[in-house]
Amino acid sequence: MILRIRKQPSLRYSITLTAGTALICVSIVLIAYAEIRSATKAHRQRLEVHKIHVALIETSLNLKHEQLANLAKRVVSNAQVDAALFNGAENLETVLDIARENLPVALTVTAVSGEVLATSIDRSVTIDGSLFSVPEFANAGTRLLVGSDGAPALLHHALIRRGQRVVGHVWVLLPIANVTTELFSDLAGLAFRGSDNVLMPLSGHFPVARSIEPGVRTVRFSETFGKRFEALFVPLRFDDVFAGELVFLKENTAALAREELFSTLAYFTVFVVILISLGLLARALRLGFRPLGAIVQLLEAMSGGNTGLRYRHAGTQSLPVSGKSENQKTASENSSRVERRPHREISTLLSTVESVGAAIDANNALIAVREQLENARRIQQSLLPGRFDLHPRLDAFGYMRPALDVAGDFLDIFRLDDARIAVLVADVSGKGLAPALFAAQASAILRANCHQTQEPEEVVRLTNQALCERNPEDMFLTCILMIVAPESGAVYFVNAGHCPPVIFRFDGQVEQAVTDPEPVLGVAREFTWTTHRFDLKAGDRLLLYSDGFDEAHKENGDMLGTARVIKMFSEACSSNDVSSKQLADGLFDGIAEFAAGAPQADDITILTIRLLN
Repeated sequence: MILRIRKQPSLRYSITLTAGTALICVSIVLIAYAEIRSATKAHRQRLEVHKIHVALIETSLNLKHEQLANLAKRVVSNAQVDAALFNGAENLETVLDIARENLPVALTVTAVSGEVLATSIDRSVTIDGSLFSVPEFANAGTRLLVGSDGAPALLHHALIRRGQRVVGHVWVLLPIANVTTELFSDLAGLAFRGSDNVLMPLSGHFPVARSIEPGVRTVRFSETFGKRFEALFVPLRFDDVFAGELVFLKENTAALAREELFSTLAYFTVFVVILISLGLLARALRLGFRPLGAIVQLLEAMSGGNTGLRYRHAGTQSLPVSGKSENQKTASENSSRVERRPHREISTLLSTVESVGAAIDANNALIAVREQLENARRIQQSLLPGRFDLHPRLDAFGYMRPALDVAGDFLDIFRLDDARIAVLVADVSGKGLAPALFAAQASAILRANCHQTQEPEEVVRLTNQALCERNPEDMFLTCILMIVAPESGAVYFVNAGHCPPVIFRFDGQVEQAVTDPEPVLGVAREFTWTTHRFDLKAGDRLLLYSDGFDEAHKENGDMLGTARVIKMFSEACSSNDVSSKQLADGLFDGIAEFAAGAPQADDITILTIRLLN
């Protein structure tokens, strides 16, 4: 069965495609947002214009009401009108002159009988005579009406009185179209929409009348000639009487054409910017990804264990690749050709890769050193005593805890030829591998000398001479060597600059085997030492330790000290049932509790002995 793996697109292609898609999506979102915001703004502007038109129409109607009332008042107070009413119809030229001064309006004077005494001769404005007999117009006042031609007008009716008697009527008619023409001179057309919801053209150009749903305030539409219009519907209301809606028609063909032109240019500009951005991105990726071949080769070589390769910044210099076939070498050389001056980020990445290679080498070296130290630690631990039950009357146990991988401390306990027990605790100056090797050497020399002579001071003297002959690093060690006779309880010891042993008596008394200070080993050949003695009785306990015990400290620098060591040892020995191993473990636990997590500063060695019955 053959498994076919589909070829994946290159990273450069994927980045370009992703960036292009993101640019297009962002552009679409921005364009949609701009369009929505522009439409919302235009809608708000149309609503504001609508409010302004409504306010202007209402104000204008109120002003025209006053003008019509004043005109009627002048006619009523004219003397010619009285003469005409009492003497019959006369030529009322003065009345007509008053009307002509306020054209375009229609003015008619009638008698009570309905006879028309005078009327304006303006052919653009006339009064339908049927209005004179409409009952609802019998009272004086101003009102909106829709004439028989379907056009709205403002009608003012005034009564001519002589005393309490009505002798005539004055009718003044103002077409609303005349009012709007004065206010809005830029209208392409004017229409009126009455209660039947049908548009009635009044003046100017107006498209074919058609029905539009009630409640519409603004609407845009086009004609077959390519012209575009915007209709504004303004309610026509006077003294809370609603007559219909005026429809103002404005041509916005040029404005919309400019708007569409700007939108097209904006879309085209965005498209061009996207193409240019993608082109620049593709070129930048092509140039920027070119040095990555060298990085890939470095990483492949590192994964194969070869960390000695280095990148050369020359233009077509190839990377040396070892451990590969000729074809692989050729491919590596071709893919490692880079620009003479790579980008700063690529240079940083190359430097990082080389640093990683150096770090891998250092880590490998560190691992090798760690392995060697671990081997040395295991060897050093194997040199420690494997058993402590060397005599029925002795319960002994010791343990060494290094501060680093290996320790400069060492301990030993072994049986001599005369059935006595040799006990040794020592501490080499310094920490690490060199003190550990020196300690191993000293331990072997001390053990060998203990089998040659039974005098502790002689063993220490011979060991010091041997260490002085083989001490190129000028190291030294402190030690305490004891020869214990289990049958009698006699203990003979030499203290070469080491911590004095602590004795816990069976009756609870604690004492230190303190002696005069004596030299350390490995400094000079001429030194001599003195053997000291004390006796142990059944139940007595003995503690030997290195200075890492009493020098254990907390994070704040507080040191354990000798007094606390003695107190800790006394408290641990309060129970006679505690074995030497349990006692040593308890002391180490006490050190850890005191340090409270502070790092161990020095090697710690503890050896405890109890003399049994």
